[in-house]
Amino acid sequence: MNKSIAVVDDRPFFEKAVRFGLEHGILTRENMARIEADAPKGIVQIADHFGTAYLRTDLESAVTRMANLISLYLEDFSNGDLRAAAMSLRDNTLLSHSRGGSEMLKRLHAMPGETSLHARKVDAQGQKIFVNERSFAFPLSVASYRAQVAQCQANQMRIDFARWLARQLNTRPEECEDYSAEEVIRSAMLLLYVGAKTLEMPSKREFVNLIEALRKKTFKHKPAIVDAFLREAPTAFQEMTRQAMQGFIDDALPRLKSPEKSPDEILHAEAQGAFFVRDLPEEDVVAYDRLVAKEWVRITKGNADDPAVLATIFLSVATGHPPKAAALLKDAKSIIAAFRTQGFDSKAVLAFIEEHAPFEQREDLKLMWTQDLQPDAEIHLADNDPQMPDSHMDRALQYFRQNCVANWKGSR
Repeated sequence: MNKSIAVVDDRPFFEKAVRFGLEHGILTRENMARIEADAPKGIVQIADHFGTAYLRTDLESAVTRMANLISLYLEDFSNGDLRAAAMSLRDNTLLSHSRGGSEMLKRLHAMPGETSLHARKVDAQGQKIFVNERSFAFPLSVASYRAQVAQCQANQMRIDFARWLARQLNTRPEECEDYSAEEVIRSAMLLLYVGAKTLEMPSKREFVNLIEALRKKTFKHKPAIVDAFLREAPTAFQEMTRQAMQGFIDDALPRLKSPEKSPDEILHAEAQGAFFVRDLPEEDVVAYDRLVAKEWVRITKGNADDPAVLATIFLSVATGHPPKAAALLKDAKSIIAAFRTQGFDSKAVLAFIEEHAPFEQREDLKLMWTQDLQPDAEIHLADNDPQMPDSHMDRALQYFRQNCVANWKGSR
């Protein structure tokens, strides 16, 4: 049987280049003397940068850092060619190679590791931490370095593409800062696929209209709209738009067409596959709620931002009464009496919120009920203190009037 043993040379590339240079006469004694004279200077500089040259441990780690930085730069520069690497060591100072590796890591740190659209600034402390880790504890191989650079370049291309789409669709850069490139691209593809009359990024209300148009049986996609949009686009962005549109059709479109989730839930419930929408101050919140939660607007009479209205509705539901935005005296007494007999049905309130409230508001409304209104009302509507009886509901009605919408005259 033919057996062979694979030999793996895991020495730093710097060491390999030096050995190759000596064996092939590229590096002379004079070259090595210069390298040996340069090394202590670089080690002290590196130790001082990441710690102190007065500690042995910092000096020892600086030796490793220097070898890693030189190896990274040399292998990338020479593309793994030991002859070219040895010649570079012959013709240039050791410190220039170490600085070269450090600059490579700094450039990588400055590149986008993800596709969020916020403005990026160089963080000196973050950069130092990154170089610290990648030159010692977690050194990068050239292959890994190049893979990360390629991914960062792809991220930058996605960012540039998303910003270009936003500009074409009349959206200012600052409007996109809290979103990712994917979210902006996804909204742009939705807009182009539906073929809105006005090609600009949608507001929340316009997003709902786009989804409703998409779900109509009579809807028909018009590819000519995309063609017209790309007529004067840069070639790279033309290709990226067509790829993004195909991805939208394959991945997002089935989800958007499915009646399983309302447009409101799609807009607010999904961390993955989310969409960019413009925040328009002039857009009426009630108008949006009316679009996505008609019954909620009807019950609250358009006053869902009024805590007294919400308190009246929730106390009604919690005691088995129809939800009302305002209560007559007889309604209030009936609510109080029901509470004193059977307590609150908290599950009914939570189910009511889940069924009727706009998705974006549901969690806050549930917290309002469970952590604020319910415990407070349980204290003030009760009649369980023999020292201060409230059999005529005077205190309870006063609390109701102060916290709910009370449609009756009189002192209580």
